[in-house]
Amino acid sequence: MILILLCVIPAILASQPSLIAISLTQVGWADLNLPLWLSETPNIQSLASKSISLDSLYCETSPSASHGAFLTGHDPISWGFYSSNNAETSNLKEDSGFVLPLPTLATTLSNHTSHFVGRWWLGQRPEANPTNHGFDSFYGYVSDRGTKYDDMRYPNPGLYRNTEIQSRLYDTTNPFLDLIQDEGRSNLTELFAEEAVRFLRSTSQPYYLHLSLDATQHPSYRSPQYEGNSTTRGGHFADALREIDGLVGRVLGEAGDDTIVVIFADSTALASHFDGGSNAPFTGESGDSTEGGVRVPGFLYIPTEKGRRSNQVMTLSDLHIIVASLLTGGSQELPNSFQGIDKTVPIFRGRTLMALRWRQYKAHVNMLSNYVPGQFVDSLTSFSFKSTGTYPIIFDILADPGERFHVGSGIGPVPDQYKDLMTPLVDDILDLYSSLDMTGGLLNECDVIWREWAPQGCATRGLCLGQGRESELRMCSTPTYTWTG
Repeated sequence: MILILLCVIPAILASQPSLIAISLTQVGWADLNLPLWLSETPNIQSLASKSISLDSLYCETSPSASHGAFLTGHDPISWGFYSSNNAETSNLKEDSGFVLPLPTLATTLSNHTSHFVGRWWLGQRPEANPTNHGFDSFYGYVSDRGTKYDDMRYPNPGLYRNTEIQSRLYDTTNPFLDLIQDEGRSNLTELFAEEAVRFLRSTSQPYYLHLSLDATQHPSYRSPQYEGNSTTRGGHFADALREIDGLVGRVLGEAGDDTIVVIFADSTALASHFDGGSNAPFTGESGDSTEGGVRVPGFLYIPTEKGRRSNQVMTLSDLHIIVASLLTGGSQELPNSFQGIDKTVPIFRGRTLMALRWRQYKAHVNMLSNYVPGQFVDSLTSFSFKSTGTYPIIFDILADPGERFHVGSGIGPVPDQYKDLMTPLVDDILDLYSSLDMTGGLLNECDVIWREWAPQGCATRGLCLGQGRESELRMCSTPTYTWTG
């Protein structure tokens, strides 16, 4: 359905190169690309100078969907990552019974020793654990680490090794175990860095190490030694990003010479918050269908390739295909600097098509925006769900990356350029819907029994909790308006 134009470049790699994938949550395009702030991330910038910088990389509208795209190589809308009863969300509820239905990159790389470290975004149940989806081992957590737990409806989240709980994230009776402390302090990034270094030192090549880091997600956290470490920006977010950069330096220092490295954000910055990242020059924030909600930084390091910037339009599922090809001995297909502009990228929130990136244009067919101070754009941003009606709103993304000046909206005389664009855009939208079977969703049912009340290993460590007040299977949420497709 979607054609990716790639330039085939000969590359001489080890027969079994290793892979390190690092995903970052709520990090904007400017956070890793704006010259003013590059000194904040020296290790990432050193890698970026030797990498292919993916300047037109698109994530999904939630971190969970983004991880599903990268790990499976398939767009989440194509395999049911949506809810039938809440049509505009692709967020995975914490008590969802979701279990990933497709094999992952770790499954494809079965000859690699694989380890997943950090936040697992794709389900809480034991069946959803990374070790049941191709990874040989897991160290991290599976729930939202926000402080909303009360041990009545939401249990204190757990830290796991494989499927067994090791501790609860919040434990004020023991400073060592109190992994998430007050004032935005946490030892988690340091623990994950130590775990990654341990894995690399004890594992023979080839390996696949996936680090999923959410220290930059609001409310951001950093370890005490990184408090006030940001000299350019300041704040918890910038300190957290500095600590992640330190982790990157430590991990790359242990990596083999023939290791492929990919760094990408699974979601854009929470630009509405004072202590968050930046999506400049784009409009919007994490979860929006504007460029600021889906355009993320990404770097692909291949030992045999020189650093350069690429405008190849691609999604995280495309990035999976490229990485898998490099690692499994397939053709060495790498993005060229400005090829692939014809790729079509549909942007969904849940099962609802919000926008379409087509060639150099972006067409918005529905609108629903988070509040970002100073970024209201007439006829584009809307804080309640709104359809654009008969005439999609179209922007030239290359000339107008901030989506400020639309080509035409059908109000008054319709410009010829707008009419010329409508026919192929409508054809692409019709082709897209004809290829999808959206008769059900994998995010429909929720049950608090699936939360982390008594996970495996809790009894031996005294970490079991009594189940909360709710116990019946229920629908995850109810929309406030009727979805019409």
